[in-house]
Amino acid sequence: MSTGGSRWRVFSGPQKPDGPPPMKKRVSRHEQNLKRERQLRIGMAIALGLLVLVLAGGAINEYVLKPRATLATVNGVAIRRSDYWKARASDLNQQAAQYQQFAQFVGPEQGGQYEQMAQQAIAEIPAIWGSTKTDPGTLNKMVEDQLYLQGAQKLGLAVTPDEAETWALNQFAPLDAPLLTPSPTPTYTPGRAAMFTATAEAQAAAELAAQEAAGTPVGSPLATPVVDEPAATPIGDATGTAVATPAIADARATAEAGFADFEEAFFPAAHLNRADYLRLVAMPALAREKVQGELSAAVGQSAPMVEASHILVATKDLADQLETELAGGADFAELAKANSTDTGTAPNGGDLGWFTRDEMVKPFADAAFALQPGETSAPIESEFGWHIIRVKENDPERPLTDEQITRIQQSREAAWVKEQRTAAAITSVVPQTPEAGRGSFVPPPNAPALPPMQQDVPLAGATPVG
Repeated sequence: MSTGGSRWRVFSGPQKPDGPPPMKKRVSRHEQNLKRERQLRIGMAIALGLLVLVLAGGAINEYVLKPRATLATVNGVAIRRSDYWKARASDLNQQAAQYQQFAQFVGPEQGGQYEQMAQQAIAEIPAIWGSTKTDPGTLNKMVEDQLYLQGAQKLGLAVTPDEAETWALNQFAPLDAPLLTPSPTPTYTPGRAAMFTATAEAQAAAELAAQEAAGTPVGSPLATPVVDEPAATPIGDATGTAVATPAIADARATAEAGFADFEEAFFPAAHLNRADYLRLVAMPALAREKVQGELSAAVGQSAPMVEASHILVATKDLADQLETELAGGADFAELAKANSTDTGTAPNGGDLGWFTRDEMVKPFADAAFALQPGETSAPIESEFGWHIIRVKENDPERPLTDEQITRIQQSREAAWVKEQRTAAAITSVVPQTPEAGRGSFVPPPNAPALPPMQQDVPLAGATPVG
């Protein structure tokens, strides 16, 4: 069959053009050098751009992101790292001042140690700014500062910038002309006045007896007046001569000058300004004082009290055994002396003296205040172990001693802070400060003093309560 008219042809690849192949364009050495230079410049520009990006990123991190990092929040209020740096510097400066004060009241050797500790604290201040280290004590204090500031508002207590500035200046005011009016001491109630009079008379009688026993000539004891109200102490020198109180304007001028010196010496190293100091130091401190004053005012000068003794042991089995022995007629005081792990009261037969509810942990207080005089409790568990309590007497309105008032105020403030912390939404990069454990049972301040010869006598079978 003839194929001459077929439309199909076998493809044999591209057709070679007729004639000799084209010649390649020659590139001069100059052009090659220019090309290499262009490539080098492009590479250097890219490297420089990357370096700029790295440096810019580091600067942004160092001067923007790191200072603005949130270390903690309290009910939505952020605590930034930059504020932490300033607060930490202020804490160290305050520590140094306290160490220097301690050094003035101890011997030369210990004083030198305190001075060295003060210098170490000051030396740390310049390295704080820019550091990523976080001191748990300072950050937890800043969290607690927020609890006081926010809690003060709930109590209806205002903390204004003007008050904070006066508080800050007051740290540098003359001692005889403070810029803040001290809280007035309440007038003693008749019961408290009588108690103090009786105590003073008993002390005078004891001193008189001691002098007679020692054969020392005894002069006429001074009569102790009944105190209805604390006497005002005149401001004066060591001889009692009254000193004129500086005018308020002069006192404020002195305070301003002192604070200005403080600003010049400390603020640059701490990266602080006056507004920072008022916000981070003065306002939280003033909020604490106002809350403490509000809670203290509610304590009063008398309270329901119980006089009781207790036996404290580590296990319920031993407590049950002692309860059985008491039911069989065993002497409570003797069992306390032989078994109680409370070394502060065991030598006195477990005698706790008079105490209020606030002075005892809740399980103990609930049990003691539910008993009538002469009744003994079943074993009661507290954080210290197992107690058996015997009530001697109760009083629905007994005058408080100064020690009891102080202890109740501290107890109520601690309870208030715990309540605020529990109710608050808190985040933090460090663990929150746990509640301080009491360790071992602490008798109330009115517990009878131990006999001198028995204070260091170990108790049979006594074991520490964890």
